[in-house]
Amino acid sequence: MISCLRPGLGAAMAPWLAHPTQTPLVQLSAQADPEGEATPGEASSEGKPEEAEADGLKPFDQTIKDLVPQGGLFTLYQDPQANKALLGIQPAQLNQNLLLIATLESGIGEAGLFRGWPINDLVIQLRQAPDNKLQVVVPNIYFRNPQNRPPNRPQDPQLLQESFSDSILFALPILSIHPDSGEMLIDLGDFLLSRDPADISGAFPFALGSYSVNSDTSYLGELKAFPGNVEMEAVLGFSGGGGDSLFSLFSARLDSVPDSRGFSLRVRYSLSSLPSHPGFKPRLADERIGYFISAYRTPVSPTGGDPFVRYINRWPLEKQDPTAALSPPRQPIVFWIENAVPQEYRAAIREGVEWWNEAFERAGFSQAIEVRQMPPDADWDPADVRYNVIRWSDSYAPWALGLGPSRVNPLTGEILDADVVLDASVIGYLTQQYQTFSASLGAETATALLQLCGHPLEDRLLARLTRSDGAVTQPVWAG
Repeated sequence: MISCLRPGLGAAMAPWLAHPTQTPLVQLSAQADPEGEATPGEASSEGKPEEAEADGLKPFDQTIKDLVPQGGLFTLYQDPQANKALLGIQPAQLNQNLLLIATLESGIGEAGLFRGWPINDLVIQLRQAPDNKLQVVVPNIYFRNPQNRPPNRPQDPQLLQESFSDSILFALPILSIHPDSGEMLIDLGDFLLSRDPADISGAFPFALGSYSVNSDTSYLGELKAFPGNVEMEAVLGFSGGGGDSLFSLFSARLDSVPDSRGFSLRVRYSLSSLPSHPGFKPRLADERIGYFISAYRTPVSPTGGDPFVRYINRWPLEKQDPTAALSPPRQPIVFWIENAVPQEYRAAIREGVEWWNEAFERAGFSQAIEVRQMPPDADWDPADVRYNVIRWSDSYAPWALGLGPSRVNPLTGEILDADVVLDASVIGYLTQQYQTFSASLGAETATALLQLCGHPLEDRLLARLTRSDGAVTQPVWAG
C-alpha cells in the first residue's frame, strides 16, 4: 500500500524519497495524552469576563451559550441548526504533533475527484501566537537529530531550527479563553470551510484550477469527538468553470456534472494524536530491497557519510508468544469491508485479503490479518482513522482500478491506518481480460493463469473457473 504523506526534498533524496512520505526537524516533544479528554469549561467567576473583554476576547460562558458540548480528544461545541461549531483546545495540546487526514467522501466521478480517494495527510501543530491568534503549523520533520548520534556527527537543535523553517499554514483568531482551565476556542467553520487546511485546491489543480470555494454553498457536516480523534465533515461548494482565467485554459472539462458552473464535495477530516504503540521499534531500510519508507536527514558530518536515516513503513505486529516459531499477533491487522461493496463481491474480496496471511506466516505470524464486515448500523465512517477499510467507488472516467493509501507515523514508520479503494470499473476490466485470455482455451488456460498469479493450483480455485465438463465459466468477479 502506498503512503500518501507528502514527498520531501525532491531529487536530493532520490531514489529513497521517490515514494510519497513525510519525514522527521528536531526531537519533538512528547505527544498529548490521547486519553486526556477535554471537558467543557465552567462559567467564569465574577469579574473575570470583563478582563477577557479587555483583551479583545469574548467571555467564555457567553461564547458557548446555546452550544452543545461533546467531549473527546478535543471538545466540540456545536449548534447544527445554525451551522455553528467551535473547537476547544487545552493548553497541554499546544505544540504537540497531530495527524490531520483529509479524504474525499463524495466526488464527481472524474478528474481525480473520486469517492474515498485521499486528499492529503499532514502532521500539524497548534501554536499560540501574539494578538490572540492560533497558528496551524506543519513542523519541518524532514530534518532532525538522530536518536542514537554517532560520535562523528554534530548535534545542535538550534542549528536545525535556524537552518530549516516550519510551514505556517494560517492563523485563526482565538474567540475566547477559559479563565481557569485556559481552554481556547476557535471557529471550526473558519478552520475547515475558509482556510482549506488540506490544500484541496492544490491537490487537484487539474479539476479545480478554475473553481473556488463558494461560502454561500458550503457548510459543516457531521462532527464527532472520540478519545483519540475528532471526525469532522466539510461540505464544500465550488463555483466557477468556463471563465476567462488562465487556469481555465489548463483545467479539466467536467462532463459528469449537469452544469459545470458548480458542484459540491464532501471532505472528511480526521484529526488525531500521533500515536506510537509501546515497544514499537523503527526498522532501518535496506537499500537492496525496495520498500516504502519514512526518511529524514541528520546534520551533515564534516567527515562525510550518508546523512539520511530511512525507516521502512510497517505494521506494529507483536507475537503473543515471542518464543514460538509461529504465533498469532497480540493485535491483528483488521480490515473492514465497507457496506457500499456489492454483496456479490464481498466473499471474493475477503478471500483475497486473507491470502496475505500466507506471507505473514513466513514472518512468523499466524492469522495476522482479519477481515470483518462493516455493520449496517455502524456509528463510524469509513474514513475514520481508527479503521482500515476496503471501500467501493464508482466513476465516470476512472483514473485507476484501485488505490491503497496508508498513513504512517513519520517519526517511526509505524503504519497507523490503511484503506483500499476499489473502483467499480475493475469488474468490467477483469471480466474482459479473463474472457480474452481464456475464452477459447478452457480449463488449461485457467490453470496457467492461477500459476502465473503465484497461487498454487487448488481445487477450490479451479472449481470457481471451470464447470464439471472442463468448460470455462464466468469468473467470480463477473457475478
